[in-house]
Amino acid sequence: MSLKKRCNIILISLLVVFAASCPAVAADDPKCKNNFPNLVSDINWRTFFPMRLGGNVIMNYGSMPDNVGTENTDDFNPNSVFCTCDDAITGYPRAGAYVSFWEPSRAIEVVQKDGCYPFLFGMDMGKGMSPFGAFGTGGQSNQAGAKAFYNIHYYAFPLLTVMDLISGLEWCTDWINDIDLLGMTEVDPGWNDDELTIFINPEAIMFGNPIAQALCAVDALASSAGFPLNALSWCAGSWGSLYPFTGNTGTVGSQVRTTSLLAGRLLARYARLPIYPAAEFDTSSAGAKCGGIVRPFLKKSQYKFSTIFPIPETEDRGGHVFGSSPFTWGEHRNIPGTGEYQIYMVWRKRNCCLKLI
Repeated sequence: MSLKKRCNIILISLLVVFAASCPAVAADDPKCKNNFPNLVSDINWRTFFPMRLGGNVIMNYGSMPDNVGTENTDDFNPNSVFCTCDDAITGYPRAGAYVSFWEPSRAIEVVQKDGCYPFLFGMDMGKGMSPFGAFGTGGQSNQAGAKAFYNIHYYAFPLLTVMDLISGLEWCTDWINDIDLLGMTEVDPGWNDDELTIFINPEAIMFGNPIAQALCAVDALASSAGFPLNALSWCAGSWGSLYPFTGNTGTVGSQVRTTSLLAGRLLARYARLPIYPAAEFDTSSAGAKCGGIVRPFLKKSQYKFSTIFPIPETEDRGGHVFGSSPFTWGEHRNIPGTGEYQIYMVWRKRNCCLKLI
């Protein structure tokens, strides 16, 4: 037998062995689709309002809800028009105007298929992000005793900077000024392990009792009527309990409610244990005029959400607040088969110094 024939036989044998070792892909295997939003039609720009100067409304769209005059003692409204902050280059104070608005800052997608990034134009990384594969099995069941599990991708989405809509935003935005992937739970071993998370967030034990969970009914009423109660830091309003900070939840049946709860848990996790660039800051308290400050418990009242996918939330009400009942804004935002994951736009309240000179 010639050398050429031997090489061909060896090559064919290797191809057969390789093909046999690859897992079969079903014809109906779900594909990762491109769901990057239209920045004009899919974003609820009404949520930006009201805009305040020195605590007084100077621009609004109808009567958009604002966290001013709430039951939270840490909800701050400036009473001065002018402010100063240190320049990042020279270190000297520079003058600005004390403004307030709701900043489009983050995008969160909650997916069943690990490694699928619809927000990144449908990129499918499969198991490539971790040599051990993704942690957890996505999906949910409506059977008795069933649980749901989803993976989440956390993006920087600073539209005011990306679209260059307002100048002088040095003290009014994060230091990340472009669209970027900041975190993904597929490579986080604590996202699917409730017991492991207890070692990182031991306070969860204190909130895991019937009395603490019963108090969440008060937070559910407050968030559905106005804004959530920051003092009840373990509650996510009508969505459920913020603890544990994992992708496991017994909240099943409502896809929108489940994905909203897990999005809230991720924000609380990044506030409790900020690991840059995946970190959440307090951007609306009195000490945040020159930039966000670290706060170990999530300030729920400074957040609004608007659905981007599968059905954009572009109604006149301007998004929804943290923990508000999905019956008022989103139970219909789920398309069986094709839209069983959600992408949310995250808006954060800013009380900051807008650079003038």
